[in-house]
Amino acid sequence: MKINNTWRKVIVMYGASFLSIPLNVLVSILNTSLLGPKLFGDFKFIETVARFIASLTSVGLFISISRLVAINSDDTKEKKFIGLFVYILGGISIVGMIIFLIFSWLEPYFFENALGPVIRNCLFIVMAISAQLAILLLLKGLHRIYEMAFLSILPASIYLLIIYGIKNYVDINVTLLLSIYYSCLLLVIVFQLIRLKPILEFSRSLYKELLLENKTNGKPVYIGSLAGVATTHIAGLSISFFMDNTQVGFYMLALTICNPILVIPSVLGNTFFKQFANMSKIPGKVFAFSLLVSLLALVAFYLLIDWVVIFFYGESFAPVTGMASWLIIGFIFHGLGDLINRFLGAKGEGVTLRNAAFFVGIVNVLGYVLLVKYFLVTGAIVTKILASCLYFLLMLGYYTNFIKKHKNVQE
Repeated sequence: MKINNTWRKVIVMYGASFLSIPLNVLVSILNTSLLGPKLFGDFKFIETVARFIASLTSVGLFISISRLVAINSDDTKEKKFIGLFVYILGGISIVGMIIFLIFSWLEPYFFENALGPVIRNCLFIVMAISAQLAILLLLKGLHRIYEMAFLSILPASIYLLIIYGIKNYVDINVTLLLSIYYSCLLLVIVFQLIRLKPILEFSRSLYKELLLENKTNGKPVYIGSLAGVATTHIAGLSISFFMDNTQVGFYMLALTICNPILVIPSVLGNTFFKQFANMSKIPGKVFAFSLLVSLLALVAFYLLIDWVVIFFYGESFAPVTGMASWLIIGFIFHGLGDLINRFLGAKGEGVTLRNAAFFVGIVNVLGYVLLVKYFLVTGAIVTKILASCLYFLLMLGYYTNFIKKHKNVQE
């Protein structure tokens, strides 16, 4: 019965994820049609900076809370952890917005965008992005699959309804679209947190437990994420610096189009995260299902990519087709690596994940700086593919060693 329930949640999460794909496509279509290549590039540049800052500020605490609630069986203690989560999220969000504000004043000295005033009007989007990253980790640890599905659909749906309702009556600009989208996201997250019924009672013992977990697992994973994940945001900055924001928009749109391929292994990893903590290895059928569906999705992608870009985005975004056709290779490898990552994370292998991320981060930094400088957008595409392939190989190697090590211990 438990297996049936788990796979039912897999189906629900897949349904929500695949529903979110056309929703996010509609969001990108609407944004590109309203803004055009140049302003859409500005939009994505500001998002990239905000996401980079949000990835810097968590110091691993949300990763730690996610694992602690995953292995916890006490309902009261769980709600206290959620309350602690709320306090930490508030403090980290304030720090992130201050950094974003400082960047808005320094930005004109490094980029020819003059986007400082727009950034200052949208400081809160760092809070929204931090909250999104954090609550997804929390819900994964709580095994709240239905809530994760809800979060993947509702913000984009509300945003589309609002923008379609007002676009003929107001002047559309980057500030307005950023403000509305991230306000929708933040409201949905607040609603989710209220439904989790946090106990807002600061517990020193829980805080000490969190710090201990963060020291042994969360912080190493966080440091690794800075190397492996946060460094991916360098692409938007370097393309803007060496080229312009129009190319930033093209590259980021190509990433958006490729991103649904990550849904397949990501859904499985998130759904099985709590079970992974008590499994000796990843079930073979989970691996096989992820690989098979990923390959089918890849075939469909190549058959449809030309038509999708021209039909939905127009001729002005034609360069996105070539970029996405190459980037999708990296996404396939990255997605399969993510599935293994979820297993190792559930096992508390934070140091292992950190070490892998360091290697990936080195490729990202060197590639997104040197290759972009000399080969422009092509350099960014090559970097993404190389980093993703390396990530998969490292995850596979660490997983194999983990299985061998624990098999020897059991024997």
